[in-house]
Amino acid sequence: MKVNVELRLKDVPGQLILALEPISTNGGNIVGVVHHRDVVVGGHITVNVTFEIRSDKTLERILDTWREREIDVARFGSLYETFPIECLLVGEISPQELNSIVDRIESMEDLESVDLRYSVSAASDGKAALVIGKVRRREAVEKVERFLEKRGKRAGFLLIRGLGE
Repeated sequence: MKVNVELRLKDVPGQLILALEPISTNGGNIVGVVHHRDVVVGGHITVNVTFEIRSDKTLERILDTWREREIDVARFGSLYETFPIECLLVGEISPQELNSIVDRIESMEDLESVDLRYSVSAASDGKAALVIGKVRRREAVEKVERFLEKRGKRAGFLLIRGLGE
C-alpha cells in the first residue's frame, strides 16, 4: 500500500529524522519527501512524505509512534496504483444504451473514474463512443472489457479495446 502524509514538525533540529525513522524501522520504503523548510507557521514546518508499506498493522505502528513523538499528521491518504480502461464502441449505439453501460461500469468494484465521449456523424450515420477510465486492479480492466464485449455482441456494436497500449 502506498501512503501519503503531510506532517507538521516542530522547527527544531532532529525532527525530520524522528518523523522518517518509524517508517524504515517498520519495514516501510520511503518514496519521496518534500520538506517545506522555508515556511514556518506557529513554530512548525510542513513535510510531505510518500511511502510504501505492506499492511494496515504496519501503518498503525507508524501512526502510534508519531503520536508518541507528538508529530502532527495534518493530512493522510492512501495512494492507489491505477490501470487505464480505453475502449472504443462503434455502431448503432443509442444514448439509452450508453447510459446503461456507464451505470453498469460505475457499479463495478475498484472503479476510480469513467468518462464517456459520444460522437455522431450526420453525413455517414456513424456513431462511436469512447470509454476512458481508471481502475485500481488490473483484473478490473479485464472485467470491464468482458462486460463491454458481451454488451456489444448483444447490442450489435463493435468493441475496440486497449487504444493507449
